[in-house]
Amino acid sequence: MTRPLRWCLIAVLGVAALFAAWRIVHLLRVDAAVERGDIAAVLRLDPDHAEALLADAGRRLQAGDVDGAERQARNVLRRTPIDGRGYRVLAQVAERRKQPDRALALYRIAVARAPRDVQSRAWLAQHALDQRDYPGLLHHVDRVLALSPGAGARLYPLLTRLSADPDFAEALAQTLRSRPAWRNGMLAALQAGSDPAVADRVLSALHRNGGLDQAEFDGWIEGLMRQGRLGEAQARWAGPILASGRALPMLFNGDFASTPSGVGFDWRLPRTVGVLVEFEAAGAGRNALSARFLGRRIAGDVASHALLLPPGRYRLHWRQRIDGMNADPGLEWRVACMQPASVLARSDPMRGNTPWKRVHLSFEVPAQTCAGQWLQLGNAGAAGAGQVIDGALRVADVRLERILANRTTPAGDTAGL
Repeated sequence: MTRPLRWCLIAVLGVAALFAAWRIVHLLRVDAAVERGDIAAVLRLDPDHAEALLADAGRRLQAGDVDGAERQARNVLRRTPIDGRGYRVLAQVAERRKQPDRALALYRIAVARAPRDVQSRAWLAQHALDQRDYPGLLHHVDRVLALSPGAGARLYPLLTRLSADPDFAEALAQTLRSRPAWRNGMLAALQAGSDPAVADRVLSALHRNGGLDQAEFDGWIEGLMRQGRLGEAQARWAGPILASGRALPMLFNGDFASTPSGVGFDWRLPRTVGVLVEFEAAGAGRNALSARFLGRRIAGDVASHALLLPPGRYRLHWRQRIDGMNADPGLEWRVACMQPASVLARSDPMRGNTPWKRVHLSFEVPAQTCAGQWLQLGNAGAAGAGQVIDGALRVADVRLERILANRTTPAGDTAGL
């Protein structure tokens, strides 16, 4: 390479190096202005800076400079024609100019080109709500929650209030059937709301079309029971049983033919350290509950069953077998009101050794303050006091009958429904 060419190349490289250095300094100055929030300085340094142009457009809109905001939005679109946020600003300009149809069209372009733009989504959601277009509203809500799950804290209470409208509740249930990521949060918010009827409206719509899984259905039933809405809880809980053609006696599953679900008006078998609960065949499709005690201190119930008996006199029947049960005072059956908690009757304590035998316990449900009851198998001692228990207890054929003046109802009577 000749000397003139070498000097020429050196000069070109020097200029390039100087330009690169200047560019780096320039970018650093732009970044510093961005960090300071000095929009004017950013635009002086970089008139095509999209974020600064958008910020300036928003500032101009707030100040009432609609023409200036439009100009900056168009500058954004000249630089990046696919930036949906520029269309959002143009839509806001159209709103200020009382051009609703143009605003709607521009917002739709904005979300098509910038699906993550929450401001455009929020406007379109409000427009859908104003038009009672509930599926359209929920489409935008779904997109917002997918992009920003934290928005649920603000949106769930709003959606819960809107569910007071049966049409919206139906649309919400339809959306929840598709199992969006925010489904669990929405269901929890509904059930925690101040108006139980609103939650029931959505959950009923889901349930009608098989949209509730078993755990969600069980949670619904338990929530109704906690609220003291026992009649509604039993009616909904019993629906699948009656639909299958099965009878619903006053005490369900007293023969333990089906595995207790632990929900609603079925047996509840809490896991207790020191007790092994199993089921043994008792003939004719029936089972016996077998509880083996391992010499540990037991304080809670071994089994319980929710009941919904109207006022009147009743008799509880069961068969029992006791094998080497060492306990003082032993186990007992109790029938108690749910609210206020009060015991209606207790059986004789069970301990020692007895072969299979039939036993019964009579009690009366008062006319007031006993809308629901618990049947409990647990300690015969003071409430909450534990006792060391060793041995085994088997129970079978548990049933209830109602005692009228001179007769009793059949064990399969559907009292309570």
